[in-house]
Amino acid sequence: MERLAGKNILIVIPKDYYMESEFEPVFEAMNSEGAQVLVASGKLKEAVGMKTGRTTPDVLIVDAIEGITGDSYVSAAKGVRQIKGVFHGVIVIGGNGARSYLWKDDLLRLLLNDRHRSGMVVAAIGSAVPCLGKADLIQSLEVTTEPGNKKAIKEIEAAKAILVDDPMTAHNRIFTVQNADAIEGFLNPFIEEVAKTSLK
Repeated sequence: MERLAGKNILIVIPKDYYMESEFEPVFEAMNSEGAQVLVASGKLKEAVGMKTGRTTPDVLIVDAIEGITGDSYVSAAKGVRQIKGVFHGVIVIGGNGARSYLWKDDLLRLLLNDRHRSGMVVAAIGSAVPCLGKADLIQSLEVTTEPGNKKAIKEIEAAKAILVDDPMTAHNRIFTVQNADAIEGFLNPFIEEVAKTSLK
């Protein structure tokens, strides 16, 4: 049975230097559970992975904030967008590009904050975990990130989160994942949490 049929998942990747070993298993798992999966980034050009991966995003982060938009039609000379649905889950992928392109992205911060406030599920993997800190979502929560990533650890401490050396943490629909090795253990709890969200 497809547990995510009718659900929409947004995977956010850095403009370049995203971590394929984090992105690919997540992308495949969400698709195999029947979710509609869109990939968002700060640009719509092909993103280059850390190794040989190439991914072309479906939407810009700015357009993903409003949810999934349908065909735009014009009324009174103003473009009006139809909203087809909301994102029930947002997963931010790490990689060397996360610090350059995602940590300071105010639009991503708004997106994560809005989705969580709306009762949806947010997650960040590896070096993308500081994005949750920027969105003010992890204060006083136990979180994990790439071991040895001093800059990410510093950001997480600045966000007043509690760093733990666990493969994954989950609190109140917020998931943090240490690295690609921990993804297998993350997918099932995340999918089950998204499956509980209300359809809009």
